[in-house]
Amino acid sequence: MKKYFISFIAMLFLSAPVQAKDSCSTVLCMAGMLQGVGVVSECKGFVQDYFDIILFNSHGGISLNKTFKARGKFLGKCTSAGNWPDMINNKYGRQLGF
Repeated sequence: MKKYFISFIAMLFLSAPVQAKDSCSTVLCMAGMLQGVGVVSECKGFVQDYFDIILFNSHGGISLNKTFKARGKFLGKCTSAGNWPDMINNKYGRQLGF
């Protein structure tokens, strides 16, 4: 299963150029992380886009709840991803790095 998933990701990135800040590419890459594939080299930028979303509270400290919601909203822009955005955000939404 993992071989097919990695092959699918490689085929996706070789077949069409994709720009960073693309929520669907981020979902695809992070779905691989959930399945234990890790972060493949083609996905580093997309995964970093997700973890770069950090919001602060009124006192200047990091707000993990606001960050969680903002990251979920970003992933939710990929309307064709089914339940993957929720699963990804539930696992990584309050983490500050990968």
